[in-house]
Amino acid sequence: MSRAVVFAAGEVYDITRVRRLVGRPDLVICADAGLRHARALGLRPDVLLGDFDSLPADVLAAARAEGVPILQVPVEKDETDTELALAEAVRRGAGEVLLVGGSGTRLDHTVSNLLLLPTCPVPVTMTDGKNIARVLRGGEWLEVPREAGSFLSLVPLSPAVTGVTVTGVHWPLSGATLRWGESLGVSNRIVDRCARVSVGEGYLLVVQAWD
Repeated sequence: MSRAVVFAAGEVYDITRVRRLVGRPDLVICADAGLRHARALGLRPDVLLGDFDSLPADVLAAARAEGVPILQVPVEKDETDTELALAEAVRRGAGEVLLVGGSGTRLDHTVSNLLLLPTCPVPVTMTDGKNIARVLRGGEWLEVPREAGSFLSLVPLSPAVTGVTVTGVHWPLSGATLRWGESLGVSNRIVDRCARVSVGEGYLLVVQAWD
């Protein structure tokens, strides 16, 4: 299965953890100033995409001179650069995507990027190095390995997520329902080798986070 990494223009707080998650991807796509994260990891983009409102002109010129394929889109458009980059990854055959730098000081961008996860036709993992976020759809399950200092949080992205079962944690759940506006699933701790999370119906955001 082809694995893509999309670098967005948000923040990366732990480059070592991001490096481990990135590994050796089959496809690298940078959305605008997300290019700086790829550069920090020594990766050459397969495509640099964006309206380039946040990428310095000299950096864009240098990428062009290096022969990096560039796909420039209008500033006035209906999608963010990150959404277009995810769509480009899928169009190029990615079976799964790691989205790096999708969060940061702009809360609107962070929330918008998180809500791209359940709508993307392939599995997407979003990380800034201190958070690893994935979405489970009805009937899906996920194992999350225990790592020192991490918390496990479950946040419903639909009005009610039913059949939520979590094992290997301090506060397990069995067939529970998580609803908007309730914090039942926040800040759990993994106590076994890994936690196993499964969902009956709905969209569930699963976040492994470090302070």
